Amino acid sequence: MLGRVKVAVVGGTGFMGDLHAKVVFESDSAELAAIVDLNEELGLKSAEKYRTRYVKNVDELLAENEVDAFIVALPDRLHVDMSVKLLKAGKNVLLEKPMADTLEGARQIAAAEKEGGGRLMVGQLLRFDPRYAQAAKAVRDGDIGDVVHVAAKRYSLRNVGIRMNGRSSVCFYLGIHDVDAMQWVTGKKVKSVFARAVSKVMAENGVKSEDAIFANVEYEDGTIGSLNISWALPDYAGGGISAGLDIVGTKGLLKVDTTDHGLNIQNESGYSLPDGLHWPEVYGLTTGDLKEEVNHFVAAVRDGRPFRITVEEAMRAVAVNDAVLKSVETGAIVEVESV
Repeated sequence: MLGRVKVAVVGGTGFMGDLHAKVVFESDSAELAAIVDLNEELGLKSAEKYRTRYVKNVDELLAENEVDAFIVALPDRLHVDMSVKLLKAGKNVLLEKPMADTLEGARQIAAAEKEGGGRLMVGQLLRFDPRYAQAAKAVRDGDIGDVVHVAAKRYSLRNVGIRMNGRSSVCFYLGIHDVDAMQWVTGKKVKSVFARAVSKVMAENGVKSEDAIFANVEYEDGTIGSLNISWALPDYAGGGISAGLDIVGTKGLLKVDTTDHGLNIQNESGYSLPDGLHWPEVYGLTTGDLKEEVNHFVAAVRDGRPFRITVEEAMRAVAVNDAVLKSVETGAIVEVESV
């Protein structure tokens, strides 16, 4: 494929959709071919901002067959239908995490990729975070020996859970990052989980959702771990995300702490920790992990190279999340289904 890759963003007026549209618009290797969104008013505004066209659904673009790739940035419970349609049409798809909100949905998407001949990459952002990537390399290189135990956490603000208003689980909206990291960084597969949930803050705000889910996990080789995810932090908590990964091995340990990106601002309005890695805006341009993710997708589509995350790996993260929610529901230890 020569020249700039033509990319359409589906769900382009949402928070993540707009970020993706901006990155593509600023890219030297991609052309923002269209904004796709059901909300015509917002879609037209977005198309004007990024100097592209607006379409209400993907059917028009598929009929024209001029778009090379699609970024799907819809809510996770809408991933299956849209991704299946695009992949069956033979299109390349960058799908915002999670791959799906159920393992069955993920399987449908994987089957559509094989049937249509398109290529799928799931946007697990931590794969492009230099801290997590270096941690994975350190484990692969044997710097800490064999992994003994793992602890992952991700805490976010309660306004995130309230904004989602039951449209996603804290497990899939936040925890999918860490479930992927727990398997990718260690190079080991989670075999079973035992999880518990609590709901107080969300219940007080009329939201049918968990505040937090804590889970113990066992890997196939007997390694043990813990996963703690929450969107119950008070909204004044600096930074908005408190996340990390601790791994102890037979010959050493490593610690990833993402709370502080190296800049803190304090004034009469409070204390903040601005994003310095995920999608910070510097001199008016978006940089960081998201830019690296989109540029990797575009370059891999253009050059026919493999994606940094396989479909099987993305499905495996969904399978673990499925088991976590089943454990919460049943109160039992749940085996992770194979993918």
